[in-house]
Amino acid sequence: MKYLLKFKKYAKSIYISHNDTLEELERMFRRSKIDMEYTKGFHSKPKISISQAVPLGYINRVLYVLLNTKQPQNFSNFNNYVSEGFKLIEYKPVEENYKLKIDYYVFKVYMSENLFLRFKEKISLDEKIKEKFLDLSYQINKQGIYVLKYKQRYNKIYNIWKTFDDMKGDFTFYPIVCDAIWGD
Repeated sequence: MKYLLKFKKYAKSIYISHNDTLEELERMFRRSKIDMEYTKGFHSKPKISISQAVPLGYINRVLYVLLNTKQPQNFSNFNNYVSEGFKLIEYKPVEENYKLKIDYYVFKVYMSENLFLRFKEKISLDEKIKEKFLDLSYQINKQGIYVLKYKQRYNKIYNIWKTFDDMKGDFTFYPIVCDAIWGD
């Protein structure tokens, strides 16, 4: 059986690298006694794959995992076994030849005015950076925090933090991967 699982990765877990996230997921599946399918060979590994890496420090509400199991599984109480900062949102069985076909990630970034002005300046000066932020829009919430919303190609994620590499002083920066846009 093959399952598509959707996780949320938040809190301190946002600082776990992509490869370490894969290892952490493997430990969670073992703790919950999921009967995983393994690769063949001398160093067999569980048949698990996860969606594209996002930069460290981003909350990821759309961490997709493909898991092969030996028999049908019930994930209804799986959240009892997850590590801090992970939560299983939904799951469903999929066909054996199923592949992730995500085209875009949708990002939402909360930032203070000083960061927003720096970002606006950078993208006005560099057309290549501006092209990386598709469907870019923003609004200001009641607390005076700027909320940027944009999408980026699934396999070409640009870390918005690079536009603030020399920022000093107080600021607010809260990046979230909030949705995935699926292709055909």
